[in-house]
Amino acid sequence: MPSGLRRLSVSFAILLILSPVNQSHTAAQTTRLTYPAAKRVEQVDTYHGVAVSDPYRWLEQMDSDETKAWARAQEELLQSHLSDAPTRAAVKARLTELVQTDSYGVPRKANGRYFYTYTAAGRPLGQSVVYMQEGLGAEPRALFDARTRLGEDATISWIAPSPDGRALAYSVRRKQSRWATLRVLDVATGADLADTLTGAHTVTGGISWTKDSKGFFYSALDLPGAGQEQQAVVRNPKIYYHTLGQPQTKDALVLALPNEPNALFTHRVTDDGKYIIVAIHDGGGPRNRILYQDLSAPEAGLKTIIPQSDATYTFLGNEGERCWFYTDLNAPRGRIVAIDLAKPQRGYWREVVPQMKEAINGRDQTGGNALGMYGNRFVLMYVRDGRPLVRIFDTRGKLQRELAAPIGGSIWAGFVGAQRDPDVFYWYLGWTDPSTVYRLNVVTGRNTIFKRAPVKFDASRYVVKQVFYRGKDETRVPLFLIHRKDLRLDGNNPAYMYGYGGMGWVSFTWFQPHRLAWLEMGGVYAQPSLRGGGEYGETWHQAGIKRNKQNTIDDYLAAAEWLIANKYTSAKKLVATGGSLSGPLAAAAIQQRPDLFGASTISIPVLDLLRFDQFTGGAYWRSELGSPSDPAEFNTLLASSPYHNVKQGQCYPPTLVMVGELDQTAVPAHAWKFTAAMQAAQGCDNAVLLKTMKGAGHNYGGTAEQTVDSYTDELMFLARTLRLSPALVARQ
Repeated sequence: MPSGLRRLSVSFAILLILSPVNQSHTAAQTTRLTYPAAKRVEQVDTYHGVAVSDPYRWLEQMDSDETKAWARAQEELLQSHLSDAPTRAAVKARLTELVQTDSYGVPRKANGRYFYTYTAAGRPLGQSVVYMQEGLGAEPRALFDARTRLGEDATISWIAPSPDGRALAYSVRRKQSRWATLRVLDVATGADLADTLTGAHTVTGGISWTKDSKGFFYSALDLPGAGQEQQAVVRNPKIYYHTLGQPQTKDALVLALPNEPNALFTHRVTDDGKYIIVAIHDGGGPRNRILYQDLSAPEAGLKTIIPQSDATYTFLGNEGERCWFYTDLNAPRGRIVAIDLAKPQRGYWREVVPQMKEAINGRDQTGGNALGMYGNRFVLMYVRDGRPLVRIFDTRGKLQRELAAPIGGSIWAGFVGAQRDPDVFYWYLGWTDPSTVYRLNVVTGRNTIFKRAPVKFDASRYVVKQVFYRGKDETRVPLFLIHRKDLRLDGNNPAYMYGYGGMGWVSFTWFQPHRLAWLEMGGVYAQPSLRGGGEYGETWHQAGIKRNKQNTIDDYLAAAEWLIANKYTSAKKLVATGGSLSGPLAAAAIQQRPDLFGASTISIPVLDLLRFDQFTGGAYWRSELGSPSDPAEFNTLLASSPYHNVKQGQCYPPTLVMVGELDQTAVPAHAWKFTAAMQAAQGCDNAVLLKTMKGAGHNYGGTAEQTVDSYTDELMFLARTLRLSPALVARQ
């Protein structure tokens, strides 16, 4: 980047001024593109007597030379389409500033020592330095740098100190892979021990140390064959116990369920070290059953506490044989119950914290459980219309205090602490908070910042607020809005609407650099809290999954209509966007109501809803999306699958599909097949373009520079598509 432009980017922000475009820009918008040739094959599958064509099945061969050549040609077309954007360099410079933020991990305390990760600005998330402090006021000591020790392609997923603080287990991933290797470091010397374990995957979580620090429990799955990581189905989890210093081949098998290849296990050793609590999930859904083992008598094996996967059960803590659990059984908004291991039958359960008006954020599928037991108190994050509210109860269920978080953000990845320690740490993410770690004393209620990463953005010029609108069936739906304080409601503002509505995730506005740049461009950011999320508990979640998925789409479309009716934007300037599991939401929205949107960006998406379970961890989404092997659920999937609902000759809004070339969650074939189908069917001159993001997994890029390039392409696509004339305006 030229030094003059770098200085200019520090002094100026990019703002899109809604003024007439020049003739050449207009001409570019109305020129039909010539797309890279995508052959059609005679592939027909029969589901429950229904023949379904899949003409771009060949793009599932993601490593073939033919597929790679087609993807390269798509990238060349995209860059050619965006090549005349006059402010690309300035936008890229501003995005580089916004991406250049530090990131801190939540500290883990062990025997008075605090361990945490720090990722410097410009490094990929997870390419961290691991620090240790002998106390909160002590000087941090670097244990190791992931880049130096492990190489440029390695990242750390999590760290877990032993109870005595002398060893640190950590998880290493390479080249955006979801598969991980577990390693153990000697804290005193900083050197790695010989212990190196394979078979771990991000769907299985972390490890559970035993109280004596001699070893830990971990989950492992069937390893894929060489070169098959991006396609091999994740299956057959097992729990092992590893003794430090022993080879992995001698690890003790604790649990295997060969008849349930798509189960998922989570586990935790109780803080007193007496038990291991195991949750067995039916696939990736929230419902689970609970087993336990007395670690003083492991020969007795695992015993059952809760035999049926009829609700969500999350272990919080114990006092001897009395265990406390969160559950949504007979309480869709959640409650806390006490269960005695000697008498685990439901007739002996005792309710401690009853269900309340607001829902507890008690699911661990997306973002982690925001609940636990700390300082011998229950610390629970409730959700009030999508906004976080922390409540602290004693073990008798008496409310002791409440703490509200700022509007628009939320606690991410749950609380971290010990059952008897009054200090609990958590990570707060907000629309201008890339990484703020708080320390909360649950006894005094004092909430202080442990680490904070600054961002170069003037939030004082913007407002974040929440409104409510009515869905198609008159359901009341929350909607977050962020925009400049001086916004004019004249229908001329570009608006970018993101929705999720899945996995019970409570929607909130988290830090995304390109969204801040969009706001500086004069845009409106909108995020509705759709059914399928967890804003109002399990009832709200169930109302938007499987055969009810159309409710989520209808809520999204109703939000678009509300924004237009209230003159925040117009149909010509409204962008439909979604990513990951909400990729099919945005795609379905532009297919069902192309008249409502002026553009669409769909990133890292799942778009073939009949074959999603044939790749990597996709089978774990059946509890959310439905199963193609179920006749009733198949009909719903076929009706909403974006790849299968492309209509020949329909005029769709200009669309940019973005996918990570190394994505092992939403594999690239989803985006590639959908793009090929859309390009072949498009009935007007609106562009349908594809970006395969270099070095990216389930994110925007493998390096900071690649991430900035992806963000820049997205914003330049929108600037060109919405016919906005770019100009530089001084910051105030």
